[in-house]
Amino acid sequence: MVAGLRVVVTGKVAGESRQTAEQKLREAGAIVQSAVGKDTDVLVTGAKVGATKTNRARDLGVLVVPWEQAFGGSGNGSSAPAPQPKAAAPSVRQVAPMLAKAGLLPVGDGWQFEVKWDGYRCVATVAGGVVVLQSRSGKTDYTEQFPRVAAELAELPDCVVDGELVVLDGNGDSSFERMGAKGGASFVLFDLLEVAGEDARQRPLVLRRSLLEVLVASLPSGSETVVVSPAFGDGEALLAWASDRRLEGVVAKRLSSRYQEGARCDDWIKVKLRCEQEFVVAGYTPGEGALAGTVGALVLGYHDDAGVLQYAGRVGTGFTDAERNRIFDTVLPAPRAALEAPRAEARGVVWVRPLLVAQVEFQRWTEDGRLWHPSYKGLRDDKRPADVRREAS
Repeated sequence: MVAGLRVVVTGKVAGESRQTAEQKLREAGAIVQSAVGKDTDVLVTGAKVGATKTNRARDLGVLVVPWEQAFGGSGNGSSAPAPQPKAAAPSVRQVAPMLAKAGLLPVGDGWQFEVKWDGYRCVATVAGGVVVLQSRSGKTDYTEQFPRVAAELAELPDCVVDGELVVLDGNGDSSFERMGAKGGASFVLFDLLEVAGEDARQRPLVLRRSLLEVLVASLPSGSETVVVSPAFGDGEALLAWASDRRLEGVVAKRLSSRYQEGARCDDWIKVKLRCEQEFVVAGYTPGEGALAGTVGALVLGYHDDAGVLQYAGRVGTGFTDAERNRIFDTVLPAPRAALEAPRAEARGVVWVRPLLVAQVEFQRWTEDGRLWHPSYKGLRDDKRPADVRREAS
């Protein structure tokens, strides 16, 4: 948990002298320092530690963790409590998460690889035991929707973390369609923006990840509610594994990368195994026969570089009856189309205000820019319609 971090150990560690404790930290990959300074990452504490040392560490933004947590958890075997989260703090700032570019799997050293999780992107702020879970767009507060996640995060020191809210199956795989079962959601963390009042965004990813693992190790052991996303060094092997399991893809991250809020840059690359992205709902065709009085198919669009909504086609499969009814009751009719569709495909369409975002899987883009064999996956309330763009396939 402390590999690559600059660490100071203080206090009496049970069963260890100062020398053996420091040696164990070195063997775990830590860079052991003699005194806490501005460049220290973690103060590891034993028993009988004076307040002067811990206060100095906190004043400098240094993370303070007990000895046992530095080596993988508290070991008490208890499960996380699930009380109702405290009220959201109004002073929490909105954070736009860093985004990945679509591209090919990078080769060479200096990269780590993670599974591309399929759920709701979320930035969580913990301040004095108060937790706020923000969606990617910032318009949705997930705190009340995911109370178990919020309750466990409340056990952490003050921090800001980035991750994905997911619902996992028995194999540990995530799928956007399962996000309706929010009571069983987990929060998979993959980055750390702030900790103990210190801005961590300008530290390289490899150090941010190490600090994140130390943070999560302070939670009760055995919990599967808040976890760190596993990272691997062999991108080709992970991509093959993800393909075998029919997962969405892999994200490659440069180990030296800094966290750039709201940016989509070459330091993070998403490699997709299936074509799937979000689209703006611009209209629908009424259902017929058994589907009368509900939605038959959705008319989809995306914004071009000029911000103009472009026609992407229709999707009429992948819906449950309940979902068709939910969409029918949610959409707001519009006096005119928000996009220009071919006349034949616009016939019979009921145009709506472009306020909803749908997740859609498809085989490929056609030569004339339409979706080939699309299938509806669900609505997204974590993404703004104005942010929807066509992604590379």
